[in-house]
Amino acid sequence: MEEKKDTAQTGAGAAPEEKHGGKFMAGRRAFLGACAGGSGARGAGLGGVPLLASFTPVQRGKPEPAVMNLGDIPEGGFAKGVYGGHSFIVFNKKTGIECLSLICTHLGCTVKWEPAKKIFKCPCHDGWYDEHGINKGGPPPAPLEHLEYKIAGDKLIVGGA
Repeated sequence: MEEKKDTAQTGAGAAPEEKHGGKFMAGRRAFLGACAGGSGARGAGLGGVPLLASFTPVQRGKPEPAVMNLGDIPEGGFAKGVYGGHSFIVFNKKTGIECLSLICTHLGCTVKWEPAKKIFKCPCHDGWYDEHGINKGGPPPAPLEHLEYKIAGDKLIVGGA
């Protein structure tokens, strides 16, 4: 019996074995693999860092009070300050002190006091409040928050009452 021979041609008409590239191709594949891995690591870092930062402890309880000199708030005038990371405004009126948060009750934007019109205006969604912080127009669902305060000598302590 005859053995079956491999039918591949090895002569002049045969296609040569593909060996082009060799180490270069392996090096290029390794380089592209490293680039893909680096891109994946960068993406994981960009998503992972904010995720891990969200696990930091949240401040519990009331923040430190804001302390202002009463002399810095002219009679009939106002002054601005920051309490708990948010802006507020203090009015020194004939009827007494009025302290309002400047955080819009719609979506948390910072409202602007317009003294000429005596209104607070939200620049984001066209909401507005009167001089006492009562919502008068636009989307805000509630008045501005009145902040607690106390007077100790010549100091105004906001948030410490």
